Amino acid sequence: MEVEQAHQAGWIEVLAPTDTALLRLLQRDLDEGESEVIALAVKQGAELVLLDESDARRIAELYGLSKTGIIGLLIRAKQEGHVDSLNKAELDRLMHQGGFWVEERLYNRALNTVGEGKDQQGIAP
Repeated sequence: MEVEQAHQAGWIEVLAPTDTALLRLLQRDLDEGESEVIALAVKQGAELVLLDESDARRIAELYGLSKTGIIGLLIRAKQEGHVDSLNKAELDRLMHQGGFWVEERLYNRALNTVGEGKDQQGIAP
């Protein structure tokens, strides 16, 4: 629903990959969505792809693609002022309500990067 609304509003373009050989190759190791993202990114020469799964990120690297995940996207949103806060409560909600697994090292690095980690506040995450 949100994607369709964003598409209708004109701020995203929905594309399908056309390189079926590459798509089939990628689907040997990845799910359909990750395969489509990588195949389309390769064909379009994308500057950045949004991938969270480690297998997809590893394969994206093989194709020379720059990547980020949801945590990287949230950090950038915070740094650019698009969100007011990225703190322990928000990350915990992402994990518990959103079903995301976040490695402890990445969790702590994200908080420290935006100035809300234990190094800045004296609070253990």
